[in-house]
Amino acid sequence: MAFRQRGYPANKAVLHKLLSARYELAKLLGFDHFADYITADKMMGSAASAASFINQMTELATARANQDYAVLLQRLQQIHPEATAVGDWQKIYLENLVRNEAYSLDQQEVRQYFSFAKVKNGVFQLVENLFGVQITPWQTNVWHPSVEAYELRENGQLLGRFYLDMHPRTGKYQHAAQFGIRDGVQNVQIPMAALVCNFPGGEGGSDLLEHAEVETFLHEFGHLIHTIFGGHVPWARFAGTNTQRDFVEAPSQMLEEWVWDAATLKSFARNERNETIPDELVEKMNQARNFGKGLQVRHQMFYAALSLNYYNRDPKELDLDQMMTDLQKRYSPFPYVEDTYMYASFGHLDNYSAIYYTYMWSQVIAADMFGEFKQNGLQNKAVATRYRNTVLAPGASRPAAQLVEDFLGRPFNFEAFGESLRDGQQQ
Repeated sequence: MAFRQRGYPANKAVLHKLLSARYELAKLLGFDHFADYITADKMMGSAASAASFINQMTELATARANQDYAVLLQRLQQIHPEATAVGDWQKIYLENLVRNEAYSLDQQEVRQYFSFAKVKNGVFQLVENLFGVQITPWQTNVWHPSVEAYELRENGQLLGRFYLDMHPRTGKYQHAAQFGIRDGVQNVQIPMAALVCNFPGGEGGSDLLEHAEVETFLHEFGHLIHTIFGGHVPWARFAGTNTQRDFVEAPSQMLEEWVWDAATLKSFARNERNETIPDELVEKMNQARNFGKGLQVRHQMFYAALSLNYYNRDPKELDLDQMMTDLQKRYSPFPYVEDTYMYASFGHLDNYSAIYYTYMWSQVIAADMFGEFKQNGLQNKAVATRYRNTVLAPGASRPAAQLVEDFLGRPFNFEAFGESLRDGQQQ
């Protein structure tokens, strides 16, 4: 309850003022409300399309979410036999219990195979093999002794340069992100980017990564290669990751799938005894990963609906508290907890405004694109080359929907994502 009361009540007035200012801006520009304004230049196109997507995803995930919820409730009843519902505050704890007990997955056992140095080399090798490029050290000045610099080349031709600032230190940015330093422009300047993370390693301590950190590494590196491969278009405005915002995460979300692939992991995941990660352990990791997918989608749709519905009307007509409780009841499997006000600390209502849906929207696209690799082989260089040329290299020079269609040979759809929700589902 304390966590969900952060920023309340002060931020209630701040949020209402923000909603009012953005509504006024949208009206001045000829839109009915800010949600239509902010979606107009996105793949989604309108607030109505966003609402339709949220409802479609909710329907798609409901069967799986009900099954996952029943498992959580059954586990909770082993602790509290009288329990009739799973609380919002209990879900993560129970999910971890189920994963540990049902799949015998020991995170410490997993962690031993992922030293930072091996993971970095594995990510480099994967990108080199898939796309036929070479990553070599770049001798240049850096802002801290732990920072490394590299060049990415293809058959000797320089495509881009990048920095890796991968370990924590006092005063440093606390999260993991890729930052563009210079947009690439064809025949004018090469792209340059930096990966800034806070992974174990560096000075002292263990350099072993959680598997989730390996996934994050590859995700952010996916943005970096998008910046470089897409940094050879005629105009800086359309370079690299300057794509429509509800598409930009899709390429990196797709690339995450490689760190769940046994063959890929076995190419670099070795412990200090040089033993390769076992196939059966990777299988357990995937089984544990699949659990809770339906619940995640349903709860994410609550956040997406909150984001959209706070912005798709005149704020004078909006009761922040009532809207929040109504939407949680409609979209989330977990009931609202009295005297909590998550909107007061939901930072995405500022920087994402009405488009929180983009997280799940891009996952749908990522799943569909990954289907090409799943069908033809994750190490298929021909598919990787086609993907690079049709999706990454054009940057933002074409609408995102057209980029995806150029790669797939058809418009994207929900089938692959729906199949991923059914993986591991009891029949």
